[in-house]
Amino acid sequence: MPQFLLPVLAFATTWGILVLTPGTETALVIRLGISVGRTTATGAVLGIATGLTLWGFGTAFGLSALISTSRPLFLGLEWACAGYLLYLAVRLFINVLKAHPRQAEAHGGYTPQAFWSGFQRGALTTVLNPLVGVFDLTAFPQFIPPGVSVLSYSFLLLIVQVILTLLWYFTLVIMAVSLSRFLARPAIIRMLDTLTGLVFVFFAVRLLLNP
Repeated sequence: MPQFLLPVLAFATTWGILVLTPGTETALVIRLGISVGRTTATGAVLGIATGLTLWGFGTAFGLSALISTSRPLFLGLEWACAGYLLYLAVRLFINVLKAHPRQAEAHGGYTPQAFWSGFQRGALTTVLNPLVGVFDLTAFPQFIPPGVSVLSYSFLLLIVQVILTLLWYFTLVIMAVSLSRFLARPAIIRMLDTLTGLVFVFFAVRLLLNP
């Protein structure tokens, strides 16, 4: 195996462990897959991948470094992300208080509105999370071997990052949609919305309290 590929495998292992760790994106994809539908959940996954791509490009071209070294910019992103998560949580809690939680689409059909709704949620959740940029900023240099083009190798790591993310979250979509046949009942959806909302609140508070 070429030596320059070993760091790629090490990076893939590191990112694979992180992407498997439950977080806001995981909660979002599972909730959409079970209680809304395949189309919206698929849009969320592609939105998450787009957010990762933007952070990867930002790291490669120095934007992430600028954000991480500028306290006002970093805090602004943290507060924006926390605010967006709280907004999503409030929407979920309002849905819980309704007598019959609304399902935005049929599980089998495709509608552009449903897709873009999920895409927007996934993209904003990732783009507004400065911790993704901090990870790329700190991890990429550690896995770039000497003697290679830093820019080209950064893009290679980004491709690995996006592929692993897509594989895992699309797996979650398939499992969530399959489970929806048994779990898409009003009482269960309300419980799922409550749990997802609490997850969003937890991560929002953690961002706000981050020193």
